[in-house]
Amino acid sequence: MSSTKPQAGLTNATSVSATNGIISWITSDTKDEAKYQNIVFVLDLSQSPGPKPGYIIALLLEDAEKDPETRFRLLLLQADAIPDDLRPYRITGLPDHLRPVKGKHDVDVVVSTKSGVGLSLQFWEDVLRPLWDVIEEYTSQEASRETPNVLITQDADSVRGFARNIGASHGSSSSRTIVLLSGDGGIVDLINSVPHDAPSSSSEQQQLLLALLPLGTGNALFHSLHKPLWASSGGSKTQDASPLVLGLRTLFNGVSANLPLFRASFSPGSRIVKFTPTTEEPIADDDDTSKALHLAKQETQVSHLFGAVVASYGFHSSIVYESDTPEYRVHGAKRFGMVAEELLRESHPYTAQVQVRYPSATNWERFDGEEHAYVLVTPLSNLERTFTISPASKPLDGKLRLVHFGPVGGERTLELMMKAYDGGKHVGAKWDDGHELRYEEVDELRVTILEDDERWRKVCIDGTIVDIPKGGELAVRKEKKSGFKVLVDPRVLPNDSN
Repeated sequence: MSSTKPQAGLTNATSVSATNGIISWITSDTKDEAKYQNIVFVLDLSQSPGPKPGYIIALLLEDAEKDPETRFRLLLLQADAIPDDLRPYRITGLPDHLRPVKGKHDVDVVVSTKSGVGLSLQFWEDVLRPLWDVIEEYTSQEASRETPNVLITQDADSVRGFARNIGASHGSSSSRTIVLLSGDGGIVDLINSVPHDAPSSSSEQQQLLLALLPLGTGNALFHSLHKPLWASSGGSKTQDASPLVLGLRTLFNGVSANLPLFRASFSPGSRIVKFTPTTEEPIADDDDTSKALHLAKQETQVSHLFGAVVASYGFHSSIVYESDTPEYRVHGAKRFGMVAEELLRESHPYTAQVQVRYPSATNWERFDGEEHAYVLVTPLSNLERTFTISPASKPLDGKLRLVHFGPVGGERTLELMMKAYDGGKHVGAKWDDGHELRYEEVDELRVTILEDDERWRKVCIDGTIVDIPKGGELAVRKEKKSGFKVLVDPRVLPNDSN
C-alpha cells in the first residue's frame, strides 16, 4: 500500500499511564497526554513475528478549525507495557475482513474525494493508510502480502462505475469488503449499481461487506448504526469520541451484520433529476469552496431504487432538490438555510393521496385529506448526528417508521424541526385545531402525487431526487433480503443476534 516505512511515524514512549480518562506518556524529551476518546486501537505485538514485543498505541487528534492539510494528527506510540485501562482497545493484527486473500476475499478502499467538505483523500493519506501500514508491517508473517485495491474517485460516476464492475465480474472470490470513505451518497451509489436482485444464497453472488468511515455531510447511516455508543435515549452525548474515531474502531474491531434496505418503486414516466457541473469556476462565497457554478440538468428514466436511509415527499424532499439547483448552488453552503427559509415562508400544501399498510395487516389505510407537508419513511433513527427523526428506531432492526404531518404552516414546521434536533421531541406533537404529527411503524407506503406544478412532484430516496408525473405513485416497502452486509460495533447488535 505504501513504500514508506511506517517506523518513521513511531514515537518511542518510555512510560505510559492512564487514569480518569486521560492517557499520558513520556518520550526522550517531552511529556504529553490525550483523552481515551482519541484512542483508535492498541496493537499488541506479543504474537507478531518481530524481534521485540510490546504495543503500538494509535491516537487520532482532530482540529476542525485547521486547514485540511493539518486537520488530522495521527500519533503512533511504541511502548513496552500498557496500563490495564487500555486493554479493551487491543487488537493483534488486521481482522480477516481487511485481509485480501487471492481467490477468496477481495478488499477495496473507495476514497470519495467530493463527499462532504472534501476531506476523504486527506484522511486516507494522513490517517487510514498509515494505520493500515503499521499493522501490516508489524504483524504480517507473509513475505508478499496481498494489498487492497484503492479507488480515488475522479467524478460523480466513479463509485457507480466501480460498483458496476463488481457486478459484471464473476471471479473466484466469494466475499468482498468495501471500505467507504464517503457519505450516504457513496452507499446509495453502491447498492443501486451492484446487481442484487438475485437471492443472497446464490452461489454466484459475492457477499459484499460495507465498512463506513463518515466523511459525507449527513452520514445518516453511520450515525444511526453508532448511536448507542454516543447517545442516551434522551439524545444527550455520553461518549465524546469523534465519528471518525468510532468509525476506525469499528473498522478494526467490527462484526458483520445484514444491512436493512427498502425498495422504492415509481410509476412509468418517473425520472431521476440531478444537476452536474459542465465547467468549474470558483463560487463567490467566503463560507464555501465549491466550484460547480455552471450546472446542466440531467434526467434519467427510473422504475425503482433501493435505499438504506430515507424516502420522502414534501418539505424534506423539496429542501434536498432545490438546494441542488443552479439558483441555489451559487450560494455555496448557505443554500440549505436559504432554501429552508423560502419553503417555510411559502408553506406549500403538497397535494397527494397517502396510504400505508401496517405490520401484519393486509388492508391499506388511506389518510384523510389530500394536503400534506411532510411524508417520510426511514429505517434509521438519525438523518444527522443531532437530527433524531425516528427516536424509536434501533440499529439494524429493519423497521420502517413513518413521520407525517399536514399543512401546519411555516412556524409550526420550524418548531417540529427544532424539536427533532432536540433528541426527537417532535414525536407526539399536536395542536388545538386538530393537526398532529403521526409517527408509527409501517410495512409499506404509497403516495399518489396530484400536483400540477412539476416543482412539487419531487420525491427523495437517500438524496437522489425523482420527479413523478401527475397521478403517478411512489411505493416504498421493506426488502426481505438486501444482499449487503455492513460492519458494526458488536455492542449495537440486537440481543438475539448470534
